[in-house]
Amino acid sequence: MSGLKFSDAKTMTTQRPTAIILLLITLAIAVALSLYWYRENQYSDQRDWDANRQHLPDIAVLQQRIQNNLFSDNSSAIDSVGTDTDQIIDPQAMEAKLAGLTKNVTTLRQPSEQELLDYYREHQAEYREFSLFSFRHLLFSSAKYGGSAYQQAEQRLQQLENGIEPTNTEAYQATSDQIEATFGRSFAEKLLLLATQPLSQSTPQPCWTGPIASRLGVHILCIDNAVIGEIPSLDEVRSQVVNDWRFANAGEG
Repeated sequence: MSGLKFSDAKTMTTQRPTAIILLLITLAIAVALSLYWYRENQYSDQRDWDANRQHLPDIAVLQQRIQNNLFSDNSSAIDSVGTDTDQIIDPQAMEAKLAGLTKNVTTLRQPSEQELLDYYREHQAEYREFSLFSFRHLLFSSAKYGGSAYQQAEQRLQQLENGIEPTNTEAYQATSDQIEATFGRSFAEKLLLLATQPLSQSTPQPCWTGPIASRLGVHILCIDNAVIGEIPSLDEVRSQVVNDWRFANAGEG
């Protein structure tokens, strides 16, 4: 445009609309080309997606392929399992490994017969077979009574001793291990102690007794029946007693 020369303002005026028209046409062509390019790319993406979708594998074929790959990749590993199970194990090496694993919690020393007998006599109650108890009880739960549960149980026990009939009692029958799981070990031990303590003919044990604490709260109870488990002989539980003795004497080397 810089090289053009206009003789007068009239010529410039007539040329200006022509330039504007050319500019508008150029812009229209550019917009049309842009729209065409956009649509072509969009349709191309759609066609590509449809083509890929048409070539997706069938579900059954895909499952079969996965199964084949899974078994083919692991067949060698499966075949190798157990190939060394028939190898001879060195007893001394195995004992050394076990000693290393257990040296911090137990001892490998074999107790003498007297040591084992002394330990068994001291702990023989721990090897008692399960006992069966049937009892009624009143529970003063910690959730309801809080710190006053024991006092509430004592007051209720005094009323029972004065001849007031109990109400809302709960009957319970279970073995000693079940009672321990429900009420706690201390409750089960106290129940066993009450059931095995000797009774005086002149002053028989009253039905209702307590208070006895448990993980649930405080109880007063009446033992209706108890079948006390027997204590086995040392020979019957010898291996268990040996293990317990070793654990108890682990610190001695």
